Amino acid sequence: MVVTMALFAFSLVFFLGAVDPSLAALGMVILGGATLIWVSGQLRPEKANWSWSRLDFAVGLFVAYSLCRYSMTSPEYEARFELIQVISCGVAFLFSSKAIRDRDARRLFVLIVGVVALFQSGMGIWQAFTKSDYIFGWERPDLYNGRGSGTFVCPNHLAGFLEMSLGLIVARAAIVRKEAGTVERSILVKFLLVYVAIMVALGIVTSLSRAGWLSATIGMITVLLMGGWRGRQIWLRLLVVMAVFVCAAAVFWSLEPIRNYFLKTVVADGGNQKVSLGDPTLGGRTMMWSGTIDIIRQNPLIGTGMGTWQWHYQKVKDYRILSFPDYTHNDYLNLASDYGMIGVILMCVVFVMFFLHAFRVVAGAQSSEDKAFAVGAVSAILAILVHSWFDFNLHIFGNSAFLAIIMGTTAGIPLSGSPTRSTPVWQRAVAIVIVFILVGIVAYLFVPTLKAFQITRSGDAAKYELNYEDAVKFYSEANRIDPRYPKPLIKQGDIFRDQLAWRVGPGKLRERRDLAMKAVQAYDQALRLNPYMSDVWVSRGRVQEMIGDNDEALSSYLKAIDVAPVSAYAHFVLGQFYRERGESQKAVEAFEKADRYFLYNDPMFQMSQWYEKEKLKSGPKQE
Repeated sequence: MVVTMALFAFSLVFFLGAVDPSLAALGMVILGGATLIWVSGQLRPEKANWSWSRLDFAVGLFVAYSLCRYSMTSPEYEARFELIQVISCGVAFLFSSKAIRDRDARRLFVLIVGVVALFQSGMGIWQAFTKSDYIFGWERPDLYNGRGSGTFVCPNHLAGFLEMSLGLIVARAAIVRKEAGTVERSILVKFLLVYVAIMVALGIVTSLSRAGWLSATIGMITVLLMGGWRGRQIWLRLLVVMAVFVCAAAVFWSLEPIRNYFLKTVVADGGNQKVSLGDPTLGGRTMMWSGTIDIIRQNPLIGTGMGTWQWHYQKVKDYRILSFPDYTHNDYLNLASDYGMIGVILMCVVFVMFFLHAFRVVAGAQSSEDKAFAVGAVSAILAILVHSWFDFNLHIFGNSAFLAIIMGTTAGIPLSGSPTRSTPVWQRAVAIVIVFILVGIVAYLFVPTLKAFQITRSGDAAKYELNYEDAVKFYSEANRIDPRYPKPLIKQGDIFRDQLAWRVGPGKLRERRDLAMKAVQAYDQALRLNPYMSDVWVSRGRVQEMIGDNDEALSSYLKAIDVAPVSAYAHFVLGQFYRERGESQKAVEAFEKADRYFLYNDPMFQMSQWYEKEKLKSGPKQE
């Protein structure tokens, strides 16, 4: 089971963190295989020697709450993929806590973690030095150039994975007394573990993730402070941790790009003897946090719904945030916004129960291996919790699955003095039923999600080749398979809209009307699924404007601005609408807002604004 669980987590990690259904597909297949393996083990009494714990109930309560919250969430599509992630992590936790219970399995797990982390850090270091933006054929955004991200898209998510791995590896190297049957082999294994730990630390350094640097440091301090204070124990831990720190610090300070990146973070005012942040917004994070707090105040108890932050944030978005962020770069605020305070409390209970169990294992560990894993797990979880204040690592499927398995494996370590006995039949039966229900829900949701996603991609490829007829067929099939997926409907509407723009002349009037009706129908279906899509409202308005339905067009443009008040695009299109109908004053106001909200100083916006102002100055045209 330990190999199966490792394959589940690391298959998600290797495919860009499994940020979409197609990238998560292999992991879902492996989870299905793990289900069969675990259930077959429960049918053999000698293999089942576990019992339910308070941590199990805490995890179960959060999964149950997520199911309830999903049933009430609109729009549904983003909530669905998040529910798949939550249930999968819950099942992975259950399998890990009930099946990975012996020391050999935990030793193998740390070994696999070390191999994967070494590969990830090596790849990240290579990306940083070669400035390559390719990940197995995928190309990541240019803004990450010169930073290591391994097989993740974002370097911060690589740092999150590596800081969890680092805690497990360093704790094993520093605490386990005997790694092999002979002294020579034990020393060799120790050196290999320290080497891997140093490479992982260098991977975190070259990710240029400042939150990763801070989190890894806290994780290492945690290893140093836990695990006993007897002379030999503390000196070995100090030696290992200092070796990692010294090597990482030497590389950190000797490489000018990394050193300069750090120095840009703080600004020293020599005259006033003050040190301040170079960017007080932390890359726009504080602006997103401020808006998120407003959302939480409006929906404090149960939140806005799973995966809905990105849509509700548009209402309170700071216009200086030019991108369309999916998450608030703070897992705690994101959790409170989506799940409300009920969800926050339930998740806090999960982590409190975990830390209590881990501390009890450390205090009464029956072996140095048990203590090493528990200390490493505390270091790993504490590091990712610190990092989560600045990023959204726990919304990345690969990292959240890895965290769930670490927590589950730690929960499976028996406490000192706890009896070992065969699990009663009724408990095994209840566990099997629960697992089949949860895995069944995942399969029911995931299979159509994956099929529709893949078929929509085929439609995108056909559209790219200008094969619009086949593209529409693909999008229609995707909509048939997954009627709650808005993207294929939007894509159909866009094709009909583009065809409409080229149908000109009196003889094309009927065809224009038919295309407009199809486009509006597709957009309306998509907007019923998700009414928060500002750009879709704009597209709907443009279609209506093309066929002369000006009242409906204006209504669509105003709705686009209502759901996204600082959308420069919506204000610009509204300005064009007013300009073409001779309402120059309203056009100027719309163009001014578009210019203010679009901070790239686009000449198109500026010229439109200037043109309308000139018209106002010259007065009405004299006939």
